[in-house]
Amino acid sequence: MRCFVTGASGQIGSGLVRHLAGDGHEVTALVLPGDPWADAAFDGVSVTRVVGDITEAATLPAARFDWVFHLAADQSFWRGDEAKQRAVNVDGTLQVLEWAAASGAKSVVHASSLMAVGLTDRPADVMDEDSVVQPASSRLMYAEHKRAGERLALEAAGQGLPVTIACPGTVLGPWDHGRHAEQLLQPLIRGPIRFTPAGGVNVVDVRDVADGLVRMAEVGRPGRRYLLTGHNLTYAEISDLGAEVLGSRALRIGLPSGALRVLAAMLERPGLVLGWKPPATPDEVAVGARYLYFSHARAVAELGYQVRPARETLVDAVAWYRETGVWR
Repeated sequence: MRCFVTGASGQIGSGLVRHLAGDGHEVTALVLPGDPWADAAFDGVSVTRVVGDITEAATLPAARFDWVFHLAADQSFWRGDEAKQRAVNVDGTLQVLEWAAASGAKSVVHASSLMAVGLTDRPADVMDEDSVVQPASSRLMYAEHKRAGERLALEAAGQGLPVTIACPGTVLGPWDHGRHAEQLLQPLIRGPIRFTPAGGVNVVDVRDVADGLVRMAEVGRPGRRYLLTGHNLTYAEISDLGAEVLGSRALRIGLPSGALRVLAAMLERPGLVLGWKPPATPDEVAVGARYLYFSHARAVAELGYQVRPARETLVDAVAWYRETGVWR
């Protein structure tokens, strides 16, 4: 198949491009001008690069592709990035969907987010594709924009575009060139003290997500959402498992979410005025105190999706950070 991937130099994109090329598909990757991660992301992989931007329709290629994977996104939680994020996550998604429809793509996979599904206050509440979004999550900028992108994808599916929606868990593993996953793991598992938020999150291996995306292109049902998730773990459980992998005996301390929320709220307004992003936004603190727990039963039943043990993922993530010199 001729495949086109946006967001191809990100962690999921890097895993997907490698998976597709390894299966013998012809892969074209859209990269931003001056993309700092592209060389490392595509090292040793047969891939054609196209320089462009999803917010500028004229930069999308005129060539036809069988499979389109739309992974490009802005993941900021800072309100100062709101206009930029809407341009990428909403307007850019519309550009890609319209371009894919005009080019006659046979399958389009749109990468959304678990934030578009919702958050819960109780670890016993495990959500699935049909869960109703919790009211508290509707105030989160990133969640708002990802839900808007999903609505556009569903509208396109209603008009005949063969598009499916993927909601990956919190991705860990190799190819984290942008160090997004490392920013989560660093305070949890490294240093003389390990700091953990009060809530929990679903973690999944990047290689399992890449495989799930390919399966969606192959056999996914258009207009359907699939949760490509892994293991529901508290931040404390991730911290302890990571410390075990590292052989660390560092003390683990739980973060006081109430005090952090107040501090983050106090810093938000002056930060917006000054154009300065604080270490943690109110949205980030709120998410860390709640639970993103999800089932991947639909993906297993309809796609044959599988996940590997969380410990294996952490072992390989740590090995990759050490091999690439991110951690010494």
